[in-house]
Amino acid sequence: MSSRLYVPCSALNPEDIESLVQLCSSQDKDRVDKHGGRKAALKYLLNFQLAGLDLSPYIDLKAFEKLKNEINKLKTIDLYKKEFDENQDDKFEPYWELTNQSRKIHSVAKANRQFTDKKVFFSPEQLKVYFNPKQIANIPYSQGTYESCGFVDSDARDNMIKYPIIQRHNKGQINTIQGRIEQAIFHVPSGKQIIILDFADERMPAGLFLYGATTQEETICYNSDAYRALLDFKYQRFDGGFIIPEFGCLYIKSAQFFKRDQPDVYRYVDIVAAACYDLTGEHGLHNKPDSNEDIEKNTEKKLETIIAAAQANSTNNGENTYLILGPIGCGAFQNKIQTIAKLWANVLLKPLDTNLNTKQYHVFEQIWFLSGSEDKLKAFEDAFHLDSQQRQKCNQFR
Repeated sequence: MSSRLYVPCSALNPEDIESLVQLCSSQDKDRVDKHGGRKAALKYLLNFQLAGLDLSPYIDLKAFEKLKNEINKLKTIDLYKKEFDENQDDKFEPYWELTNQSRKIHSVAKANRQFTDKKVFFSPEQLKVYFNPKQIANIPYSQGTYESCGFVDSDARDNMIKYPIIQRHNKGQINTIQGRIEQAIFHVPSGKQIIILDFADERMPAGLFLYGATTQEETICYNSDAYRALLDFKYQRFDGGFIIPEFGCLYIKSAQFFKRDQPDVYRYVDIVAAACYDLTGEHGLHNKPDSNEDIEKNTEKKLETIIAAAQANSTNNGENTYLILGPIGCGAFQNKIQTIAKLWANVLLKPLDTNLNTKQYHVFEQIWFLSGSEDKLKAFEDAFHLDSQQRQKCNQFR
């Protein structure tokens, strides 16, 4: 199995390449091999080489050949599957997550198969990988197609040409909303485009979904077909591995979000899957920088890519787009909410067009900062100078 992989050579920064090289060279095999992180990183580096990129400034090429041989041996096994299989079978099997009947897989994950166990994959154009904002800014200038080079942004290209992002001047209202993501989705007015941020696990599709965990990403997946999309990234894009670029994100177009008690009722949502650094050092795929200054600087780059991805994939000129964000990285990864709120404000309040006096948030109709936590919502209200009295709760919507 080998799928097309778009290589945005002209947009890659040295840090993007260095990040992949560090993954491939890591000696922490459990961290980088259990879920196929090195498999996916190697696939990108090999495609970079095929596209004419010289890797010698980043890694000794003889050492790289040894790494290729080492990592290629992992193609026939899936160490995560072994963890769940009743017989500890580690033989590579596409989509075992949707068929294995192991008692170790939580019942809520199995129940979601009614939404995810479908025969039709998400199309390549619904599954986008972004390394950085420069890649996204270059979309209107690409002449590529999926058939020619794996380019999957023809829809965004056409829309960005017709409705240049820099010319957009929408309401851009920023609100805080108290509630849960599975509630908020169904309170967005009908006819509006919904883009939500998935506080993702960069190591594996949907984090601890198979264990029945109930954090934000898993909740999204229990109530939608997003898990299938993430598995399609794993098997259709990354050939059995998984990765979210260190400074980037994954983008899913038109996932279906269901009401769990009314599965015939659903909304289409776009999903941006991204991850902050794991400051505990226990779980993240990408190692956190050594200094707090570099952690903040790199995290802001991640948030910039998230916003650029949402802007590029907004419908028409974005005047009917609702973007739902929140306290990414402030749970198990222990990023400080005050820091994350400040960085969101840094990104969204940056100028868009000085002549129009617009800022980045003017690309959208509304931006919701959603959380169930009073303290986290207060941090966003402080960062954006919002009145806490104007905060809404999901159960107050009409």
